[in-house]
Formats: sequence, C-alpha cells, structure tokens
Amino acid sequence: MFFNNIALYNFKESVDYQQEEMEEALTQDLFRKCAPQDFRTFGWANALGKHGQTLSHFSNGFILLCAKAEEKILPAAAVNEIVQSKVEEVEQKEARRVSRKERDDIKESTLHQLVQQAFTKSTLTYLFIDLKQGYLAVNTTSFSRAENALALLRKSLGTLPVVPAFSNYDLSMYMRNWAMDKAPEKFVFGSEIHLSSPVDDGVVKSKGYQPDSEHLTTLFDEGCEVDQLSLSFDERIDFKLSADGMIKRITFSDVIKEENADIPKEDMAAKLDADFYLGASEVSILVQSLFTELGEPNVPQND
Repeated sequence: MFFNNIALYNFKESVDYQQEEMEEALTQDLFRKCAPQDFRTFGWANALGKHGQTLSHFSNGFILLCAKAEEKILPAAAVNEIVQSKVEEVEQKEARRVSRKERDDIKESTLHQLVQQAFTKSTLTYLFIDLKQGYLAVNTTSFSRAENALALLRKSLGTLPVVPAFSNYDLSMYMRNWAMDKAPEKFVFGSEIHLSSPVDDGVVKSKGYQPDSEHLTTLFDEGCEVDQLSLSFDERIDFKLSADGMIKRITFSDVIKEENADIPKEDMAAKLDADFYLGASEVSILVQSLFTELGEPNVPQND
C-alpha cells in the first residue's frame, strides 16, 4: 500500500482520532452502488479492500482510509447526438425551432432514460492521516479530487481542520534557488526540470535540462519559472515536486519494497498493513525533511 502521488494537507490543530469513533463516523457515509436513477455515488469502503473488515485502518500512528466513487458512463458525444436527433424530429414535425429551454428539457429527459442502462465505473481514492506529525495525504494528482475526498471526510467527522501544506510557500522560488545553487541536504537532483514562461501564458517552455546548466541560467534570466523539479531523497524515494504543492510520481527504492518481502502472500492483510506503515513512514520522513529545508513560509499567511 504505497502512495504514488500526494496532495498534502496540514492539520491546524492537534487531532487524536480513535478507531471506534472513526468507524462510527465513516459508517454514516458508507459507499453504496448506484441505483437506477443515480448518476454517481461516493462513500467509504474498506480501507484494505477485500482483505480488511474496517473502514479505517489504524497502524502505529497512521490511519488509512479509502473513498470509493461509482459513476455512470454517459459519453457526451453520444448523448448530444441523441438529443440533436430528438430536437430535429420535433422541429420537422411541428415546423418550428426548438427553444433553448425545450432543448435542455429534452437533454434532461434523455439523460434519465439512458442512466438506467448505462455502464458504471468505480474509482478509489486513498487517504492517510499521520497523527504524530499532524498531516493528511491524499493519493491523487488532482487537488479537486483531493478536495472531494476531504469534503466527504469532513461530512462524516463533522469537522476537518486542514489546510494545503504548501499554501504559504513559493515553491517555484525555492526550486529555482536550488537549481541555481545546490540540492537540499539528503536530496539529489533527478533528470528533469520543467519550466514555464510568463510571456507564453504559462505554457511549459522547456524540460529535461539539468540544474545549474548555462542554458538554464539563460532561461531564468528571461523570466522563466520552475513548475516541477525531480528529486531523489536519501537514495530511498524518487519524486517530482510541483510548484502547486503536489508531490508526484513517487517511486520507492527496491530496498524499501523488499523490506516486507518475507511476509507470505497467504497473509495479504498483514502484507498490506506492513506495506502501508512502511510507505507512510517513509513519506513522513520525506515531508519532515522538505519542511526543514523550506523553513518559515515565504509568502503572507492567510488569517
């Protein structure tokens, strides 16, 4: 159970969730499959899937959660084609143009007819809470998807005092300084640095340049900013840090992955628990090291 992308949030106050209370809270929003008229459902599933029996998995100060969504597959092109056909049928039969409101009504009626026979797809969004360090990580590359999961957790718990962990840091500035000087302690530059130019409306202008190169200096002089920088931490985790605060494409070294290799496959619940604790612990160390290097926030904090 290793997270490969992380949207990170800090708790604004100390929390001490207990499993019995957490289970009771999450059960209020238990996942259910889509009914015939449902377009989408969203709720909590077993944290360890078929190998677990609880919605929250507690492991030595870490809590694993799993939000599950099921939605009907209704391709927009197919829906629009059917709607257009019905509109044309009305216009030909009644020799008049269909109004915007009528078209919207036809589309709504069409959707409700199609949704009953539509196929469904499911997606899982995993979260973990680090009670000791006071942060919450969502395994996703989309902040909107992360916020959906947080909204569900907030609904279940009644409150969720978290804020984006890097919201008060200008990460682009930090990464630029690192690239022009040297990588932070215990960090090594990877093979990619992605830049954007304000004159090109933020479109990525170049990538793949090694830090501290002459060409990179020229690009910075032209006003380019760092969007993403690949780094390796302590020879144990490779990742990409984005200016928006997302930690992407996390790859754990073979040394880490092999630590639990002796756990038999027959005991998959134990294997998942061990992997989750190991992966969460490594991420926790990485996050602590990042914040040590970043120090105090360098942009005004929100009240």
